[in-house]
Amino acid sequence: MLLLSTTAALADDPPIVRSEDRAAINACLEKQKDDPEHCISAVLQPCIDAPRSDNDPYPHDSTRGQGDCTQREIAVWDEKSAASLKALRDGPLGKTTTQPWNRPPQNKRAQAVPGTNIIDDMERTWVSFRAKLCDTEAMQYEEGSLSRVVYIKCVNRETARHALWLAQQVDANQH
Repeated sequence: MLLLSTTAALADDPPIVRSEDRAAINACLEKQKDDPEHCISAVLQPCIDAPRSDNDPYPHDSTRGQGDCTQREIAVWDEKSAASLKALRDGPLGKTTTQPWNRPPQNKRAQAVPGTNIIDDMERTWVSFRAKLCDTEAMQYEEGSLSRVVYIKCVNRETARHALWLAQQVDANQH
């Protein structure tokens, strides 16, 4: 799938979405309809704050623990993004034939292309933008492990924002 999993880039095996994590974000989104960005970290923060159990190899608030907690949340937002991208591709926008004369200079096309091409190009560009944005944000901590924490938390924040934006696009384009 075109959505390049953030977690795949950050770990050997992307985490499977936990049903309790999906439920936590969905419950938050249901409560926060007017401010869905409030749900960013709905899985992350409680995970970091949870006491360490006998099964935990390291504290949740350690660099590794924060990374694992963050990847759990990113997996949910990635799942939501993938569903929205599928809906956009299968819906009216994906079925649109875009005209070259109607594209901005930054997205110039030589000929008419399916809307799915624009959607897929947007997603590839967004994945690259997110990586560069978060890398820039984390550079200020380059000499320590905090840079990894800042990077993955940025990836979580931006992945969530993108998932929310994609969901808005789906809602706005269902005719």
